[in-house]
Amino acid sequence: VSTQSTGRKRCDCWTAECGWCSDEKCRVSHDLTDTSSQGISVTSPIKWVNLNTVFFFDGNGDMIGSFRFNRKGIFLTGCVKCRTPRPLPLGDQGLFDWSVAFEGSELVLYISGEEHWRQELVGECAERYSDIQEFAFGDIGCDGVWYEVEGQMESGSHFTDNDTCGSECAE
Repeated sequence: VSTQSTGRKRCDCWTAECGWCSDEKCRVSHDLTDTSSQGISVTSPIKWVNLNTVFFFDGNGDMIGSFRFNRKGIFLTGCVKCRTPRPLPLGDQGLFDWSVAFEGSELVLYISGEEHWRQELVGECAERYSDIQEFAFGDIGCDGVWYEVEGQMESGSHFTDNDTCGSECAE
C-alpha cells in the first residue's frame, strides 16, 4: 500500500451543483475505519465561527453524519459536542495542517502534527461510525487543500484543479 499523498483542491459538497452532498462526484471513496487508513489530512484556516466540516457516508452512499470543528468546539453528529480542549496556536498565515482519523474505536483530531483531541466512541455512536466508506468536505475555505493518499483514496470527478463544485471559490 502506497503512502504517498497529493495535495488536491477542495470541493465543497454543500452546494446545489453537488446536490447538497448527495452527488458521489463530490465525494472521496475511502474506508476511514480500516486500520491501515492514515485518516483525512487537510490544510485550511481554522476560524472562530465557521466550522471545518467533513461529511461521512456508508457503503450505500447514505450520509452517516459529520465531523465539524472550529476554535471553540468539536462536534460529531449524534455523538459528541464539546468545547475545544485547548487553544489553537495562531499560524502566521492562519492556515493549519489538520487531520482526522479513527484509531480503533477512537476518533482523533491532529493539528500541526500534534494530537489535539481524542474521543472513544461507544455503543450506538461506535456502531454508527463503524462503516465509513466515503467522505466529503464542507466549509474548509477557498484556500483549503486536502491530501489524497495514493492507493487508499479515490476522489470523485469534481475534484479537479478548476472545479470548485459550484462554491463561492470559483475563479
